[in-house]
Amino acid sequence: MYRNLVMLEDIHHTQLCYSKERMCAHPRQCPIHNYGGGHLTVIHHHAPSGYRVRDDIQHGQFGYKGRAKLLLQRSFDNGETWPGSEEVVIWDDSLPLDVKRDLLGKADDETGQREEIDLSSPNSSVYFARPATGPLDGDGRPSIECYAFRSADRGHTWETIPTRVSPPTGLNYVHIDGGPWVQGADGTQLVAASVGPTGSDTVVGVYGSDDNGLSWNYLAEVAADPSHRGRPTYAVLLPLPNGRLQCYMLNIQGIRNAIQMNYSDDGGYSWSEPKPIVRWGQSPWAKLTREHMWSGARRQGVLYRSPWPLRLRDGRIVVIFGRRQPPFGMGLIASEDDGATWSAEAVIRADASDWDLGYPVATQLDDDRIFTAYYFTSRDGNNFGGTRHIAGSTFRLV
Repeated sequence: MYRNLVMLEDIHHTQLCYSKERMCAHPRQCPIHNYGGGHLTVIHHHAPSGYRVRDDIQHGQFGYKGRAKLLLQRSFDNGETWPGSEEVVIWDDSLPLDVKRDLLGKADDETGQREEIDLSSPNSSVYFARPATGPLDGDGRPSIECYAFRSADRGHTWETIPTRVSPPTGLNYVHIDGGPWVQGADGTQLVAASVGPTGSDTVVGVYGSDDNGLSWNYLAEVAADPSHRGRPTYAVLLPLPNGRLQCYMLNIQGIRNAIQMNYSDDGGYSWSEPKPIVRWGQSPWAKLTREHMWSGARRQGVLYRSPWPLRLRDGRIVVIFGRRQPPFGMGLIASEDDGATWSAEAVIRADASDWDLGYPVATQLDDDRIFTAYYFTSRDGNNFGGTRHIAGSTFRLV
C-alpha cells in the first residue's frame, strides 16, 4: 500500500562549501553529527579542480579523491553559516603514498598506544577512511583499504593511530559509509558495510565492535543481488523502538534499480529478503521542467542514488535520495508505520544542472525541521555543468 504524496514546507537552500577552484563532494561517505542547540558538523571530500578536463571531476580514489582533504565543517546556527575558522582536516589523501602508508602503518603496531574513547558518548565520532594505500593491484595501482579514525571531542581532534577494518576471509574490499552506528545497550556498536571482491558482486554486511572501536569484526551478510549482475550498496542501519533493526540500501542493476529495505530481529545475524520501498507510476518529477540542465548533461542517469534514512521524533521515517535523471535534484519518501507502507516521492529541489550530485546526510533539528547536506551542481560558468559544491536544504515535513 502506498499513501499520498508527502508535503514539504518552509524549504530553504544554503551552501556549505563552494569555490569555483574546488570539487567538494560525497558527504555521505562521512558522518554528520547534531550536538543540539544548533551545533552541527558535516564532513566532505575537498579537492582542487580546474574544471578543464574530465579527470578534474573524475570520481574515486584515482580521481579527485586522490588529491582531496577530508574537511570537517561546523555550524552553530542549524546549518545557516559554516565559519571557516571552525574547519578541521581529518585526513589528507594528497599526501605522498609512502607518507600515507607510514601514518596508517601505526594501525598494525600492537604496541601503539590507543586513546580510550567511549563511543556511547554523544561527543564521539568515527570516520571510516578508504585510502588507496594497499598492495599494488593488477594495474599497478595501490589497492583500497579501510581504516577507522575516532574523535572524542565533537570532531575537534582525531586520533592519529587508526583501526584497520579488514574484509571477510577470502574477500579484498570493505567500504563503510558515514551512516550512524547503532549503539547497543550493552556498550557495543554496529555499522553497515559493502564487502566483496573489488568492483564486482559486492554484498552488504554488518560489522560490530565491543571495545569502543579499537577493533571492528565482520558479523553477517545482510543482502546480496541474487542475479549476480548487480549489487546492493549505500547501506544504513536504523533501529526501531521495538528492537527490530532495519537496513536501507540501493540495489544497482541486477534484480532492480531501486531503494530497498530489509530487517533483522536478532541483532543483525539474520535478515529478511530485501523489498523495494519505491514504486513506479507515482512520480512528481515527470511534469517538472528540465530547464536547469546544461546542454551536455547525461539524460539516461539513475532515478535513485545514495538513500539516507532518518527516524523523526514523531515516529515517521524519511528516506532522502539524489536523483540523477533529469530533472536532477533531491527527493524523499516517508513512512508513518515503521516502513510497512511508504508515500509517493516528494521533491526537495529539482534545479541541478547535471547528474553529478547526491550522497546526502540528514538530521532533525531542535525545532523539528529536517536539515540535509549533499553535493550539488549548478551552472556558474565552469565546464561539465558547473562547480560541484556542498549544499544544504532545511524543510518541514507536513
